[in-house]
Amino acid sequence: SSSNRITNMNKILLILLLAISPTISFASERFIPVELWLGGEISSSNDIRFPQTNFSFGYKGKHTIQGPINWKNPRSGKNIKVYDRSRYSKKAGKIVKQLWTVTNNNQCLGRVFDNRRNKFIKNGCKFPIGNWKEGESRSFTSQYYDKTKGSYQRIKTIKILELGTDKKSCLKFRWKMTQNGSPIDDNTYEYCYKEGLVRVNGKNRF
Repeated sequence: SSSNRITNMNKILLILLLAISPTISFASERFIPVELWLGGEISSSNDIRFPQTNFSFGYKGKHTIQGPINWKNPRSGKNIKVYDRSRYSKKAGKIVKQLWTVTNNNQCLGRVFDNRRNKFIKNGCKFPIGNWKEGESRSFTSQYYDKTKGSYQRIKTIKILELGTDKKSCLKFRWKMTQNGSPIDDNTYEYCYKEGLVRVNGKNRF
């Protein structure tokens, strides 16, 4: 009968849906702008921008981000736009200065220079930018050079833990660094609109 045929067709459709359901992704996706890292106003554009900033954050505003500035990499000879992120370190007994830029084909912000051991970094990755999905994980190979160790590689992995619904939502992600398969660093970072970095491993003071 026609009713039996409809029932059988419904069963077939249900089986097909169940078969393909593991490949269907319901993960939310958003564009993460550079401004979320900078603590600045966020535009409606989905372009990777280098907006001007002079931003203080963290405990007693001891961390600062300034720029962008033009910087000539003494190793490559190339001129690039960078942000100067600095803080005073009691452990190092000096101002820790890091230069950051857009890296890995607009997927990250990462360091190109760190004055601790005067490290030069290629394809660094510390903050996700551009289009990411909640639960998504990506890994990047960074090239390092300093006079003490010479040249070496480290793998950076970012996993999005909480993405939010729009560009002004807070962002929570896990960042891991390994060398030759051995873990070196593993932290969870939280960034919020106009606040920049607000928590590291669940703690407000950093």
